[in-house]
Amino acid sequence: MPITDITKTVEEQVLGALTIAQEAVVDGVHRVAEAVDPVTPDVPRPFASEAAELLAEKLLHNSHEFVGRLLDAADNTSATASAKPAAATSSSSTAKASAK
Repeated sequence: MPITDITKTVEEQVLGALTIAQEAVVDGVHRVAEAVDPVTPDVPRPFASEAAELLAEKLLHNSHEFVGRLLDAADNTSATASAKPAAATSSSSTAKASAK
């Protein structure tokens, strides 16, 4: 089996697992909202406000960081080849930042 097929299969499995997890969270929040509605009908829901937007921003940020780490982990060939130049770049960047 070619590596591209393996990669595609793993990608599909990861996305499928994420979809299942997301649906479980959405279902859980929906069930909690239904359960508390008869008891507290006039209480605002925390997910219907700015809190929901902040949560969405955090989720997107975490997803972005995860993808970056995932790509770094998969690209192990350039990490070993560019380890020394990266260190030199970061130290020269630090020196430039200190000079300012």
